[in-house]
Amino acid sequence: MVNKTVRSIMRSRNACLSPKMSLDLVSNHLTQHHLPGAPVMDENYCPLGFVSEYDCLKQLMESAYYRDKTALAEDVMATKLITTSPDLTLMDVASEMNTNRVNVAPVIENGKIIGVLSRGDVMRELVNDLIEVQNAGISC
Repeated sequence: MVNKTVRSIMRSRNACLSPKMSLDLVSNHLTQHHLPGAPVMDENYCPLGFVSEYDCLKQLMESAYYRDKTALAEDVMATKLITTSPDLTLMDVASEMNTNRVNVAPVIENGKIIGVLSRGDVMRELVNDLIEVQNAGISC
């Protein structure tokens, strides 16, 4: 487990959003990928922002109330991103996610999004490793 890196467990960039996606599609996308939010990227895989379930719900409530057309991802995305590196160890990324209270982080290499990592992905991997260690009878 000590040698496992973000690259070994990250999701593909298919979990990312495009800036022109409507919020109904964004909401469906987040549900489909079991994510509480996702990065927004341009056609060159460059990070633009982040949309959370909170952002979607707030805007969808306003749209329903005022009978407005649904906003786009680019309209509600936060532009401050906390990213991670594909070569970071799982323990290091877990620590960063806890410190920064990040649920989902785009994985960036050479300025482009190459994947997505959620706190749940990290937790699942750490639990699986712990179970393997316990089953092998190895003490930590």
